[in-house]
Amino acid sequence: MDKLTLKIEYSDFLNDDIANYLTSLKGVKLVTIKNDENEIYVEYDSSIISLKILKMEILLYLDIIKVPSIVYFDKHLKNDIKEEHIIIKDLCCEYCLNGMIDDLLEIDGIISAYSDFDYNNKYDVNIFITYHEKIRQSSKNKN
Repeated sequence: MDKLTLKIEYSDFLNDDIANYLTSLKGVKLVTIKNDENEIYVEYDSSIISLKILKMEILLYLDIIKVPSIVYFDKHLKNDIKEEHIIIKDLCCEYCLNGMIDDLLEIDGIISAYSDFDYNNKYDVNIFITYHEKIRQSSKNKN
């Protein structure tokens, strides 16, 4: 069973309705909403519903498909995990940052990503990434 936690920025629509909708999708087994933290936790079978489709279903339901809104994700894998961080010297805006984190979500081997951006200082912003070492090494060998 695959697991995913997404933290969504600017969403006041995390409620039982989205949980009911997501659990109605084939392959989705459990949905938990943390309204106070704007988090969605999903347990799903990736052989039935892909991560990309699950993400799109969430963003479409919340009507935020055109606005980068994912500020954090965690795929809840724990073995062979490595950590790195990227420093963005001069961040354009929070939408660019959220877009970067959104892009990282769909990369195989990336387990989690979050930022220390505080909405006041756009210089030297860190994105903290955890990744699965074996998958990263196999992708390096392909190049």
